[in-house]
Amino acid sequence: MICPKCHHDQSKVLDSRSSGKSIRRRRECSNCGYRFSTLEEVKILDLYVEKRNGKIETFVQDKLEFGVRKAFNKRKVDNVKIAGLVQKVVEDILATDKNPIKTTKIGNLVLKNLRKVDEAAYICFWAMFGNFESLEEFKKLLKDFDAN
Repeated sequence: MICPKCHHDQSKVLDSRSSGKSIRRRRECSNCGYRFSTLEEVKILDLYVEKRNGKIETFVQDKLEFGVRKAFNKRKVDNVKIAGLVQKVVEDILATDKNPIKTTKIGNLVLKNLRKVDEAAYICFWAMFGNFESLEEFKKLLKDFDAN
């Protein structure tokens, strides 16, 4: 790991702590003795998404998080809750063992997890994600939601 102070490429790990799906490491530079922390996370490689138009793209977790955040627009929710929700959706995506995975499947996984966290955000996401042809279809969604 490169030291942020002197840019030396050798450091030793003083302490490691697991925090959910990431590892926090306290390091010390072998050259100048500067202490700093790193956060290591697992990144998903080689996962592809099939769009509605048939186009295949690389999975980008930031896009998923952006969509989830948009559902919480103007609602009070902490970043930890959103990060946990995104992480759960990513775990569900990986559990499907499909590559490429369809965007509609990802949307349904978001909806499944979002409903457990915030009902209003669930409706907002569904309004963005769903392909409504009419107001009647949206009213039916609300009626079905209210019945459950």
